[in-house]
Amino acid sequence: MASGNKLFLNTILISLFCLTGNVDAKIILSELLAKQAVGNIRFLSQSGKFTYYQKNSGSLLFSSNYKVFEMLKGPTGTQYSLIGTSTRKKIAITQNINFNTFYSLRSKENIFLVDYGGTEVREVGKGSNIQLHQEDTWISYYDFYTRTLTFESTANSATRFNIKLNNRSNPYFTPQVVMSDQDTVYYTDLGENGITGLLQYKRTTNKSELIYKLKNPMIRAEICLNNNQLIMSMYGLNFSKEGSVITKINLPFKDFTSRESIYSSNVNDIGQLVCDFKENSIVFIKNFGTNDQMSPDVVELDLKTKETNRLSEMFTITSLLNMDGTLLALDKGKYFIVKGSLDFKNIDSLKSLPPGGFGEAIKKIDQDLSDE
Repeated sequence: MASGNKLFLNTILISLFCLTGNVDAKIILSELLAKQAVGNIRFLSQSGKFTYYQKNSGSLLFSSNYKVFEMLKGPTGTQYSLIGTSTRKKIAITQNINFNTFYSLRSKENIFLVDYGGTEVREVGKGSNIQLHQEDTWISYYDFYTRTLTFESTANSATRFNIKLNNRSNPYFTPQVVMSDQDTVYYTDLGENGITGLLQYKRTTNKSELIYKLKNPMIRAEICLNNNQLIMSMYGLNFSKEGSVITKINLPFKDFTSRESIYSSNVNDIGQLVCDFKENSIVFIKNFGTNDQMSPDVVELDLKTKETNRLSEMFTITSLLNMDGTLLALDKGKYFIVKGSLDFKNIDSLKSLPPGGFGEAIKKIDQDLSDE
């Protein structure tokens, strides 16, 4: 790592420019840039006051006010993922120590919890597909090998429950999961014929009930919550002609068939619903092309008016991420800010200088961030 990269590791810069190469593009997104590789950043607070990032040496580190703390340590090449919610109470962490040695979507990862903006981690278990629920009071994760969803209280590790999936047809199927209240979980599962179903689980009865079944195996589903509404989207797979549909229904409900359609398209969208960015609106990746030649971009869907608003004109966006209130899009390995803004003026502000002034401060930072 170059010394210039070490000095201001988390000073985030945002520069405006467009990489679409399309002269007709009107929506120009800002790229997220940093003095270090953006790919090393795992969580950046919207206030800019702290950052979680990883090093090739296998460490996960926390940086705030130009102070660096090592939180976790793994073998060289260990990969970390961090997620948070708008509640800003907890952050969930996955640690994949076999990232470069065991190439599998089903790989079990070490799971940890940390307070928002904190450094003291608590080990939770092993699995994947981590999520935080109910204002960060619950964490869930999935075990591909046992086909088990595990829910654990973030306040008391002894309080937990499991949901066993039926799926036997697709070893790579990842269930969609939301927890609408302390007693109710909605999740997707696969039947014997590979068709996706939506189920409702009640902790009080420890039973699951099928509430909706998709038409055929060539349709996949996503679910999420927004403003006490259950959002469900369905997209055709591969080159099928199923198209896309998004529906909503108020919680709680008695009959899921009474849900309301709020969006439809004749082509298969990518999806990746982001429902926790803004009340009464969701964001997803829409296909502006055809099923044979996709042209994916980000759109926002108003849940009340049912109107869509295009947010990007990159034509190749493949992934969306809500990082602590900043909506990021991934395109060709680079991150672009779609909505929200980082308060980069306050990032790692030095509250006080050590004896020797600014020069000694720089030496201290350089020493803290030296590669092992």
